[in-house]
Amino acid sequence: MKTLFKDFWTIPNMITLFRIIAVPFIMWCTIDPMTYLPLGNYVFPLIGLIILVVAAVSDLFDGWIARRFNQGSQLGEIADPFADKLMQCSAVLSLVIIGYVHWAFIVILILKEVVMIIGGFFMAGDAKNIKANYMGKIASLVICIAIVLSFFHPYWVDKAYVDWIVLGVGLVLTYIAFFNYLKQAIGIIKGILAKKKAIKEGTYVEPTEAVEEVQVEVIEPETK
Repeated sequence: MKTLFKDFWTIPNMITLFRIIAVPFIMWCTIDPMTYLPLGNYVFPLIGLIILVVAAVSDLFDGWIARRFNQGSQLGEIADPFADKLMQCSAVLSLVIIGYVHWAFIVILILKEVVMIIGGFFMAGDAKNIKANYMGKIASLVICIAIVLSFFHPYWVDKAYVDWIVLGVGLVLTYIAFFNYLKQAIGIIKGILAKKKAIKEGTYVEPTEAVEEVQVEVIEPETK
């Protein structure tokens, strides 16, 4: 635990902490009608949206700073994606509470996140062995766009629920990425369980790196 928090006071971690702290303010300013602002003929939760966008944009800087100034940490690797998912789910939940998003969307989204969290606990440090899934990044971007659109839901009601359509597409993409993640995770979890079983039975042998045999050709010196 001490190792995990030894590099807590870094700029990237503080930016991540800012995103986590922003979550209750995003929810409050989205749910409370007293914070809404007029725009044209409508009134929208614009303050909640502004806080959300500022927090989301800050995510672009913490990764760059961590790489540029070598301030990456184990805590940051855990907290950064957690903050992203927390912001995303809390924003959708807030929009569900005020009736801007259908409740089915948040159920589908949280179900996937819960399964991934459980899988992450099982894999612990082995999660880094999962290959990058670019579909997940695309899905996250589409969902973010859908969330922004959903803050203006009253405007889209008469326009074929464009915000819900984009959110639905984002959820389909995120589940495609999720099943790719799941296939890799199942293999890793099986390996972890097999290792634990072997250790318990006393049959586990620590793998050793294969050493390639190097053939050396000995050249006898010429004799006169």
